[in-house]
Amino acid sequence: MKRSNHNPARRHILRGIGGIAVGLPALDIFEGRVAKAQAATKPTYTALLLQQNGAVQGQGDADMFWPPTMGPITTEGLAAATDRTTTVLKDYAPKLNFVRGLNFKYSNNHDGGPFAASTGAPKGTGSGTSTMPAGESYDWFIARNTTPVDATKAAPAKEPLALYTGRKGTFRDDCLSFSTGGKLRTADNNPWNVYQRVVMGGTLPPTDPAIAMRLVARRQSINDAIRTDLRQLLARTDLSKLDRERIDLHLTSVRDLEIGMGTTIGPAPIDAAGIQAVNSAATTDANFIKVVQFQLDIAAWAFAADKVRTANLQIGGCNDHTRYTIDGVLQPPYHFISHRVQSDGGSGTAIADAVGLHHKIDIIHANYFKYFLDKLSSYTLPTGGTLLDAGVYLWTNSVSNGPPHSGTNIPHVLAGGANGFLKTGNHIKITGETVKVLNTMISACGVRKADGNLVDNFNAPSGAPGLVTEIIA
Repeated sequence: MKRSNHNPARRHILRGIGGIAVGLPALDIFEGRVAKAQAATKPTYTALLLQQNGAVQGQGDADMFWPPTMGPITTEGLAAATDRTTTVLKDYAPKLNFVRGLNFKYSNNHDGGPFAASTGAPKGTGSGTSTMPAGESYDWFIARNTTPVDATKAAPAKEPLALYTGRKGTFRDDCLSFSTGGKLRTADNNPWNVYQRVVMGGTLPPTDPAIAMRLVARRQSINDAIRTDLRQLLARTDLSKLDRERIDLHLTSVRDLEIGMGTTIGPAPIDAAGIQAVNSAATTDANFIKVVQFQLDIAAWAFAADKVRTANLQIGGCNDHTRYTIDGVLQPPYHFISHRVQSDGGSGTAIADAVGLHHKIDIIHANYFKYFLDKLSSYTLPTGGTLLDAGVYLWTNSVSNGPPHSGTNIPHVLAGGANGFLKTGNHIKITGETVKVLNTMISACGVRKADGNLVDNFNAPSGAPGLVTEIIA
């Protein structure tokens, strides 16, 4: 087959009946000779899951979060600590790192804690809930340095996936992903929108009943609808074994996502009214946990397809008011629970067993992280290993504890060895700034300073905060 001169690169899609589009992963044949020469390099992936309102970790309350002893993290040790939040992660003990003792340098409350977690930067413009950081977030910095649009590295070709769960229009909404200069990137809080944009290449599934019924009659997935184009692609003689494996993983992932999202074209027609109903219900408390899982499903799939290398998920607004159902009872807003009273401040009617409820919400967040690790572990990459092995993933918080929501001793739970850059299974307590963790993640993803050394000064106006050397292999 004669190869076309047209190079659609990362925007390449397959189209089937009804204009259905399925975005493909980045393939060597669409990237040119330079990319082919670099194909042996294993990409490293990274994501940040941001909890709000602090954790019950021994600051003013009993420690109900960390394992009772420092040192190696073992499955047996985590399993034995049944009263601690981190016991949820026991299945991944050898692949975890617990880093304690680091503080935010410039921010210590709901106004700045979220961007401190992702940037470590001084405050830039604005004040209060309008405060913006002076610098970009770690995800944008990694993306523009590892997948640059051009030699200037001013912008990334693969922009970070910015995700959000919950209502907006509250105390403060998006505050996690920032482009150069601290410009806010708005995250999407509707997984159906994200699904259409990331998985479907920006094209809606067919809402025309006639088209939908043609698919239903054949019990087809979207994959089936583009089978002719797919055969033409797979017939190319210049398609490498690695490309074929990527395509197979990609199409399998599409089918898995269709099933997981409950929107499979095959078994049932696409119902436009039903889609609209899901859209409007994406921010309700009743759907909160499921929406978190949907967002993580898409993030893991986007990594497996190599559509993005970095992602982040802001779980709730900056003083998260989500009302969780715990032990069969709809509880007060999470932020109220974190203050132990029925208000956003220090006064109000006391909430019974507020510390215990806060601990149970910490456990819910630990289960979010475990769910993500389960997904990452389920993807075996063509280059070997799983997505978990090929990345470093962080669960952290925008403040450290309940009252008084301080910025000291921010909890950091990391997973993954970043293709061998990190040594895992360590529970440590160190001193310094939280940006040490960001420096370590940035370096783990392959970014280096101009002199070739590891990045130890991300968003540091002067000096070098350093790295978490204790977990670098």
